[in-house]
Amino acid sequence: MSEYLDDLDDILLTQFDDGMLLSELDGYLTGLIVSPDIVPPARWLKPIWGDAPPPFDNAASLQHFLDLMMTHHNRLLESLSMPGDYAPILDSDPRTGEVLWEMWMDGFAAAMKLAPAGWNRIRASNDAEAKAALAGIIELATASARSPAFGEEQQQRLDQRATDLLPIWIPTLHAWQRSNQQDKPLAGKAKVGRNDPCPCGSGEKYKKCCAMA
Repeated sequence: MSEYLDDLDDILLTQFDDGMLLSELDGYLTGLIVSPDIVPPARWLKPIWGDAPPPFDNAASLQHFLDLMMTHHNRLLESLSMPGDYAPILDSDPRTGEVLWEMWMDGFAAAMKLAPAGWNRIRASNDAEAKAALAGIIELATASARSPAFGEEQQQRLDQRATDLLPIWIPTLHAWQRSNQQDKPLAGKAKVGRNDPCPCGSGEKYKKCCAMA
């Protein structure tokens, strides 16, 4: 992994009691990027660390985490702009080598729930490739959410779809989004404005909350 991903992974593992892990965050950010509708940071930041306030000692620590996260967000965007370059971060079981795609899928599904209307526009479109990509992702999301005891044959099929087809489906959805997005994309770095809602979810303005820490 890149050095910034090691740093991000360490923060997610050691500082959040109920937050996302790296693979889940990768799926979540990917879902936000290819979402047909833009989701503002004030809505998508808090689910990353769960119900508890983020355990940052001061505003600089919070901003460091946001910078790391947006570095990854922008790397994902870069990879989607290069044909064949995109690959999801999927964990694997070190004992069996089994692909643990469910965590990534849970993150992507969480992003989808933040702006469901846009995904319905894909379903209603005439783009057969985008509709097939979305249907495949929904199949994986449904399987992950239900967490059934898969038979070996079904598990292998789902693992193969995750590893082989997600790198195809995600760029397909991104291409649809770029052609059909109704809003201009949000740029660049997730700097929190002084008068923005604090990303810790307190309901206070940032300048009266974590910026004072």
